[in-house]
Amino acid sequence: MKSIIKDILIGFIIGLGKIIPGVSGSVLAITLGVYERLIKAINNIFKDINNIYYLSKIGIGIIISIVFFSRIITYLLSNYYTYTIFVFVGLILGSMKEITINTKLKYWYLTLLSFFIIVLFGLININSGTNSNTIIYYLLSGFVESVSSIVPGVSGTAMLMLIGTYSSVIDIFSNILSINYWITNIGVIIPFIIGIVLGLIVSVKLISFLFNKYKIETYNVILGLLIGSFFIMLKSCTYNVSSIIISTILLIISYISIKKVNHFF
Repeated sequence: MKSIIKDILIGFIIGLGKIIPGVSGSVLAITLGVYERLIKAINNIFKDINNIYYLSKIGIGIIISIVFFSRIITYLLSNYYTYTIFVFVGLILGSMKEITINTKLKYWYLTLLSFFIIVLFGLININSGTNSNTIIYYLLSGFVESVSSIVPGVSGTAMLMLIGTYSSVIDIFSNILSINYWITNIGVIIPFIIGIVLGLIVSVKLISFLFNKYKIETYNVILGLLIGSFFIMLKSCTYNVSSIIISTILLIISYISIKKVNHFF
């Protein structure tokens, strides 16, 4: 029973990465220490029934997170952005597992390069007010959403904001259990699902190849993406004496809380 709750909780945290702009769900999977297992399970989903069982538990957590907390998270980000981000950073730090990297100087350029790429992407002025409503855009949105779930450092929410479909995609996730919504918006949902499937096939094969051939180098790149993701998350926060004090307290509380939860499991 504990393992079931643990996997659902992991899925829940990864699901939050699908909501918060600048955060990558795959990076969260890495910090939680389940990324490689997820990739192997997806890549061999029909070869072992245990893979389907494991992915189902993670999937349930992701769905719970997105369906029931997407509106809450977006509200908190709109009204208490800094505090929400610091709580989330505390959860990430408290859940973080060791990342195997090569400390040789010749590999550090990969870390620096990936860091600067994700930071430059994070500095792009994202306009979430635009909404594009064509089949091609939703096909592309599904592809981006799927790739961002697999490739570390790619923020699906940020990319969807650039495309102009962020609010519509969040609406899809929020109403994923509504039959009436599916019937009314079938022309949007079908292209989105097709894009997700195509993105999943491409990205899983790519990441599996990289882990098989260049595992250490890949983790050096992931480290840069991870550090860059923290920068993106924190760059838009409001910093003054009171916000720093409150944010620090919230970070410590969330860090200790998730540590205790991990210890329990």
